[in-house]
Amino acid sequence: MSTGYFLCMESHLDDKKDVVFMSERTTAAIILAAGTSSRIGEDRHKLLLPLGDRPVIAHVLDAVLASQARPVLLVLGHRSAQLRAVLAPYLAHPEVHPIDNSHYQQGMSTSIHTGLTELTRLMPDCDSTLIILGDQPLLSASILDTLMEARHTTHSHIIAPLYQGQRGNPVLFERSLFPELLEVQGDEGGRTVLMRHRIEVSTIEVGSPHASYDVDTWDAYEAVVKEWHKQHHSDK
Repeated sequence: MSTGYFLCMESHLDDKKDVVFMSERTTAAIILAAGTSSRIGEDRHKLLLPLGDRPVIAHVLDAVLASQARPVLLVLGHRSAQLRAVLAPYLAHPEVHPIDNSHYQQGMSTSIHTGLTELTRLMPDCDSTLIILGDQPLLSASILDTLMEARHTTHSHIIAPLYQGQRGNPVLFERSLFPELLEVQGDEGGRTVLMRHRIEVSTIEVGSPHASYDVDTWDAYEAVVKEWHKQHHSDK
């Protein structure tokens, strides 16, 4: 795959191996990008499917890096080496931290565990994190920042977006819920914790439902491509 679409990025070559963050930024981002893409079919990796001039996962990283969330933890698993090669300019950013989840075949929960464990090492004072799916390329930085702002205005333990009345992803979890997230199993993701604390969830209307589109199937991918081209054309 060509790396031409990365040329506009500034390369950051700082050694970040042993960095521990002690910052006023208290909301991290954990991007779940370890899955096998089994529903997309034909041995395709959904995160590497093209969307405009770059792959699906690059759009997600662009949105997160344009937001206020820091640090950014990218949990890899299936075809990790290929993703690392394609995303090398992003991974050079000093606040992007790729982590391999060796148990990714056991479900999404293992990626949450991997991300949270690394987050508590990197940023012990972090008080919340966004759990972000790696296959939502229409996500915007403004949505992420809206969720983080709501964290400070509502003081809720969980903040979730509403897309025209439908709750979606990503979801912000306050630090007190990290132990419960570390207990989820299989492909539950954060749903169990959301249901257990549903009374404590604040939902924020963020606009277009297209931002919640994920790329789980080929039909879903085609819908995302269609919407992306529609948005791209309307911007001109």
